[in-house]
Amino acid sequence: MTPPILPSLPPAPHRVPHWFALSYLGALVVVSLYPFTEWEFNGQPWLDFLLYPLPYYRTAFDQGVNVLAYVPYGVALARMFRPAWLGVLAALGLGALTSLAIEIIQLYLPMRVASNLDVLCNAAGALAGGLLATLPWTVRLGRAMQRLRRRWLLADNSADYALMLVALWFLTQINPANPLFGVVVMPEGLPQPFESPIADPALFLFLLEAGGAMLNLTATLLFIASFLARLRDYAPVLGGFFLLAWWFKVAVAAAMLKPVAYFAWINPHVLAGLALGGVLTWLLCHTQRLVQSLCALLLLGLAQLAAAQWPLVAADDDQRGLFRWAYHLTNINALSEFANRLWPWAALACVLLSISRQLRRERW
Repeated sequence: MTPPILPSLPPAPHRVPHWFALSYLGALVVVSLYPFTEWEFNGQPWLDFLLYPLPYYRTAFDQGVNVLAYVPYGVALARMFRPAWLGVLAALGLGALTSLAIEIIQLYLPMRVASNLDVLCNAAGALAGGLLATLPWTVRLGRAMQRLRRRWLLADNSADYALMLVALWFLTQINPANPLFGVVVMPEGLPQPFESPIADPALFLFLLEAGGAMLNLTATLLFIASFLARLRDYAPVLGGFFLLAWWFKVAVAAAMLKPVAYFAWINPHVLAGLALGGVLTWLLCHTQRLVQSLCALLLLGLAQLAAAQWPLVAADDDQRGLFRWAYHLTNINALSEFANRLWPWAALACVLLSISRQLRRERW
């Protein structure tokens, strides 16, 4: 058997559960403490709220969200430890401590209320996640996913981090009022005075909105393509990801927006940008993998530059009328903003790691 011209390096062990738990912890902190203003301690002893009667004004929906929010966190914490029983204990202990610490910090925020029921629900969610991560059928499912991962992705731990980031990417789209593959928000009317860098302000806004959608779509799809093992998988994987992103946006819009605003996340400008992004992705997918990685780096940076140039800022009141229930709008905006700020930089780091590994293989 003829040896390969460029022998592949053995994949380094990854720490996906650790990084996922850290990222998810950041999301929990942001959602729980946003907008990080008006800090003021009310003088209440830190742990007194744990002995209060359980609040009766919380709905079953709120309690369900508090449980489900900590399930992924518990799964990640449990996967960080061996043996399985230690992982379950770690998920329960660290999940409960995380919730308790956040509730104590909320004592310093007049807009937040520390709740012993929240701690119980969060701890139950973390415990459920820990148990879920260690069930026999979950272990078998994990092994099956590992086989699929070896078939579809590069034999490098950077691909494991990329897979985690693809899952976390959907948090960037969690706000159904934000455009698909975009981070701009159109407020009600233009702020005055509005100074455009070109003579036609409407054209300037179109270029930014359509260009941002094009850059985000192309950068995200190229990011995925650069970690796929085979060229023939590009079309089904990238097409499937786009359809999944579309239906995810439809689902969150149907769940959160009023019927009149179901399609607030799409408009002709965004559609034009997505169409151009699809063509650009098709062209770049026929280049070498290293070129794809470098283009993904460039486009991720340009997408952030385009978003930074967007001159319009929408307050919660601009979106409140679109939502069926505006009570959780602040949390949704906080989670979306956190994900949109973190994800591009995490993706850049992952692509840089992949490029460094590709250059090492070439030297070998």
